[in-house]
Amino acid sequence: MAATAADTDIGHLTLFKKKTGVSTYVTLAEVVEFNPPEMTKDAVEFTHMSSPEGWREYKPGLKDGGETTLTYNLIPGEADDDQIADSFASDAVEEWQVEFPNGATLDLKGFFTSHSRATPIDDRMTGAATFKVSGKPTLTAAA
Repeated sequence: MAATAADTDIGHLTLFKKKTGVSTYVTLAEVVEFNPPEMTKDAVEFTHMSSPEGWREYKPGLKDGGETTLTYNLIPGEADDDQIADSFASDAVEEWQVEFPNGATLDLKGFFTSHSRATPIDDRMTGAATFKVSGKPTLTAAA
């Protein structure tokens, strides 16, 4: 059995950032969980009356950048909550970046499709949001 690669890491220090200028970003400060998008590709059926031995035939179709979800410590109407609420209220496709602990980055364009808040009686308050990716996400390896 192979040993675990030395560069394997935990998610601590992963950052979710909104692009605000040519090379400037605002980082969501208190994200506690982030799930990168699951990219998918459509399977388009091309079965016809003469398909060999009655097997369905497919070809690859369009790709989808997927969705990403994040959860953050909630300060209602302030900090991360305010940033996500403002982005949710906008109808613009915005640029965001995920920076992983090893320095790799994932550049995304998209918009928030949901935003919720939880205020349990005996635990921390949290906010949650779902972000729909528009176009191709770009992963850049760490330098």
